[in-house]
Amino acid sequence: MGFSRPVIEHFAAFEAQQNPIDHVRAFVQAALLETPLEKKAIAGLMLAVEEAVTNTIRHGYMYGPGRLHVRVRSTRQWVSVTITDSGRAYSFDTDPAPDARQLADTGRRGGLGQYLMRKVSDQVDYRRVGDENILTLIKRFRPAAQALPKSGLRRRIAWTGTIALAASVIIGAWLIERQTTTSVTNQFFDQWSQFGRTAAAATGQHFLNDRSDAEFDQLAVGLKSAYPGLAYLVILSGSPSGRTISELRIRAHSESPESVHELYAPPKGVPVGQEGRWLANENEKPVYHFCQSISLDGRRVGMVVWAVPESQLAGQIQSERGRITRWSLAIVLAGALLIFLGSNWMTRPIQKMLASLRVAGSRGIEVAPPTAGPDEIREVVAAFNEATETVAQTHREMAERDVARREMEASQQLQRALLPRELPKVPGYEFGATCRMARQVGGDYYDMFTVGPDRWLIIVADVAGKGFPAALLMTSFRTATRLLALSNPSPADLLQALHQFLTAHHPMGPFVTACCVSLDVRGHCLEIASAGHTPALLLKSVAGTVSRLNPKGRPIGVLGQSDGSVDGCPQSLTVALEDGDRLLLFTDGASEARCGTGESYGLGRLEAAMLGHPRSGATELVDSIIADIDRFAVGTSVTDDLTVLVVCRSTRPDAGIVLPSAESDATQSRAASQGVIAAAL
Repeated sequence: MGFSRPVIEHFAAFEAQQNPIDHVRAFVQAALLETPLEKKAIAGLMLAVEEAVTNTIRHGYMYGPGRLHVRVRSTRQWVSVTITDSGRAYSFDTDPAPDARQLADTGRRGGLGQYLMRKVSDQVDYRRVGDENILTLIKRFRPAAQALPKSGLRRRIAWTGTIALAASVIIGAWLIERQTTTSVTNQFFDQWSQFGRTAAAATGQHFLNDRSDAEFDQLAVGLKSAYPGLAYLVILSGSPSGRTISELRIRAHSESPESVHELYAPPKGVPVGQEGRWLANENEKPVYHFCQSISLDGRRVGMVVWAVPESQLAGQIQSERGRITRWSLAIVLAGALLIFLGSNWMTRPIQKMLASLRVAGSRGIEVAPPTAGPDEIREVVAAFNEATETVAQTHREMAERDVARREMEASQQLQRALLPRELPKVPGYEFGATCRMARQVGGDYYDMFTVGPDRWLIIVADVAGKGFPAALLMTSFRTATRLLALSNPSPADLLQALHQFLTAHHPMGPFVTACCVSLDVRGHCLEIASAGHTPALLLKSVAGTVSRLNPKGRPIGVLGQSDGSVDGCPQSLTVALEDGDRLLLFTDGASEARCGTGESYGLGRLEAAMLGHPRSGATELVDSIIADIDRFAVGTSVTDDLTVLVVCRSTRPDAGIVLPSAESDATQSRAASQGVIAAAL
């Protein structure tokens, strides 16, 4: 048509690790969905890409990290996936297929992946250029002409119509043949029954006039000559006896004149002296044997017996069947010709339209309705334009959803990176924590870091709301917490500074509740402040009691003073920790978890869960609390983020590492500060 489809290219770079394989798969699949490839071809090509990427990560970067680049290019005729890496060179086998017997004998598993790539791709190209491996998989699109042949519709109409016509003619011919066979049979028997009545009347006159044997014989021969279809004709005489005639003797026999006055012996299976017809054998040939009584003045004086070969009836039936068959074939041939001509006439406008549809459909442009032709054709074009726009819109939405999904996955990884990968080890203390989001990302946050020699800052916060907006604010809140903690080591001062930061930079944004704890690991005491957060729970091991620590303070970001605040600043509490004491910090996702009846988990159950495990370590206690919440809320959907953090004072010798000196603490604090500032920038 004068132009070709431009080359469409997608490019991305990935870390050569096992985790990014899912991201590579998502990237390649999204790019392939924009091409005309069928679903089966896309699935096969995806398997080849996964095999190639897996082999590259496993073998190419066995001794160190690296990156790989994936490029997807598509034209009007083909699509290619190119994987480039700077790992170790590898050999690419050019054999068409591995020897299965040899693989079984040697136990070698290699070669199958390369065979899979060649199997699902039309062309596989491997090159080593400089210090890079370049692997290209090419898949060609199936031409539209193969998907829908030009004369396919016409042929289908012609064949379908011809088959339907032939089936109708066969059924009709079968019904007509049955009816014709019955009619011919009835006419055949009616004709010979009428003959018998005529012969009996003529023979009765001979009995009445007491004719001689010669005259009877002449009558029999004459009737036989007049009706050449007869096998034989016999005139019998006898006296009546009830419904039959006994002592029947031959008066004339067309085939055996010498048997006159002999006692008549009927064929086997034919009764003596009864009227009717029977199928019997005459000279080993089937015949229809007829018997007709001769009556004078109401008296039976004899009978006329004659036979007709069964082949006469069969010949007449066969003749009618032949006639029906010839007519049926003529109707089928004539109908097939008419159907072919009609299908050609009917599909001619459609074939003209298909030429433009194939081109326009592949390019996504609108097709102008034909100026001539049936109204249905115009409706087809309108429906096609609508379907094309719907498909294009669907592809756009899928691409947008895929981009959003990749962005959400990146946000989720970023949020996970903001949480501590592992909690510190401090002599005499154990720490355990978990954070579970109601959605892919959420607004819960916890952190633990040093703010001076022998002093750790622990914070658990909950951003109002869920999902992506809460995660964004949590990210900003985490950065501000680490920066402001350098100059505000006191929990109350830090919460007040965070409040000023949030109201200055997010005046109309959501608020944040937080519980902040400063832990002195040498003096074994903690200072706790709260910004509208759920109470902290302190388990006293010696007394076996749980107390609620809930210093007053307004949520961060809420303007104005609350009744329980002093000059708008949070209050703080100082608590000493004894051996075996445990402090539980949590978000409302734990206390407000609901069961199927709508009842909340509540603080009472949290206290009971702590009392039920008085000797558990921090991690074990966290796991026990989470398991108890899950059992309580089984069968319900998660509606809120959930965070649980436990601080346990323990005298076990393996609970921690050697504390750094004051000088090293200061050095570590400065290094951490510089790292936090760099991360914030």
